[in-house]
Amino acid sequence: MRDSLAVILLLLLPGLAHEGLAEPITTLPPPTYDIPFDDHDEATTQVLVAQEVLTFLMTAQSYRGQNQTALRGVVTGDLVRDDSGTMVYSRTLADHGVLEGYDFRDGSLVRGQYLFLQRPINRLNEFIDYYAAVKQALTDSYGTPIQDQILWENDLYQPLPDYWGVAVMIGYLHYVATWETLEGTITITLTGNRHSKLTVEYHSRAHVEQEQTASINVFSTSLLESS
Repeated sequence: MRDSLAVILLLLLPGLAHEGLAEPITTLPPPTYDIPFDDHDEATTQVLVAQEVLTFLMTAQSYRGQNQTALRGVVTGDLVRDDSGTMVYSRTLADHGVLEGYDFRDGSLVRGQYLFLQRPINRLNEFIDYYAAVKQALTDSYGTPIQDQILWENDLYQPLPDYWGVAVMIGYLHYVATWETLEGTITITLTGNRHSKLTVEYHSRAHVEQEQTASINVFSTSLLESS
């Protein structure tokens, strides 16, 4: 499992490109089992996920601008990638897969990503509740998000809140929220492609400004070439 999770994040990190919306599958296989769960355990897991995300963000912000040597040994889990530009750690939380990655430019940490993958599927709306718990924790820490959206690509399940988790899994429903801080930008998303995926991204302010400048320069060059 660890190797397959690592491959997923390695596809996400290069190029620092935002993930496109996954194409939805056309049919939904009916659940073949119903796993009982304890409300207290669910609430406890939601708290643990939120705490992990806050720890990840504290690490990303505390070590921004530093090199890979400074970060080694700080993050828990198995180090599955460590090269000139990327460090990726793998572990599990409540039987689900976690990947935590850090991206470096010119030897300096500029970006981090926390990825929580729904495996197995314990209940349909499980990851919607995790998203809500993380969003509340970030709101408590950073205030009201500057972006807070629930996006329906296909509203088939919109009248059925008990099945919104299904809509997430097959790409019909997406959640996204963004915060701007003095240190950088924090974005959380809930998307799916057969399984739900909760992603938290941190971009340092210097990195955001560099990307904006690069985009302006590319646009300006394109204008000059077409004139």
